[in-house]
Amino acid sequence: KRTCAQRNLHVHIAWTEQMPALTNAYLHWKYGPESQDLDHSAGHSFSVRSVGIMDFSHNTTVRQQLNEPGNATLLRHGLLGCSPIQPTVAICLECLELYHQIRRCQSSFSIQSITRVLCALHNVTYSHTFRSQFTTAFDIYIQIQRSIQQCIDLALNRNPADWHMNGVCPCCAFEQPNEPNLVPRRLHSMDSNHSTKRIDGSSSADPRIFKSDYFITNDIVDQFRDDVRNHPGE
Repeated sequence: KRTCAQRNLHVHIAWTEQMPALTNAYLHWKYGPESQDLDHSAGHSFSVRSVGIMDFSHNTTVRQQLNEPGNATLLRHGLLGCSPIQPTVAICLECLELYHQIRRCQSSFSIQSITRVLCALHNVTYSHTFRSQFTTAFDIYIQIQRSIQQCIDLALNRNPADWHMNGVCPCCAFEQPNEPNLVPRRLHSMDSNHSTKRIDGSSSADPRIFKSDYFITNDIVDQFRDDVRNHPGE
């Protein structure tokens, strides 16, 4: 019997393997031409239940091309499945985009809240299963957005690890030739991270590592763990 951590790892691997195809399919849906030159004689069709902002369908049929992931097919039709393999439920991309912007403006608006709203709009009974399905789709939607941003950063030469420190804040990082040095040159402050320490180890069933341009890894932090002891008073 597989553990929860093993199931999460297998799901994560399955999503990661198809992420380039999902990114391309999303960009084609978002910015590509409306007419798609596809070979409809190849592949096969499959159906999913689709959930949108004001639309709900028990049977939405899409045509899958040969060697194309099912979720890439759904993305070409403005949907994103809730499972990496053989999705049966899909969320409309407009719904995911709406919730993304709501979270950016009001971070306390939870996934449970949006799923309850959708259930009320479609006159169906709320279930924890739908909340989990929406969570999965939204997580992958965010990963697609991050993948697109990484491509943009690479094209603009913003991919070095220290780019944010050296270029993201013009007030701090932009310097003119022969400009006098400020004293102090920069002033940084931080709290003791007590809130973060309280959740350390709380998600042992999910070993995934969040890749960020702002947060540094534990291995880099541990290099300075003894600085205060070795250099007291400095």
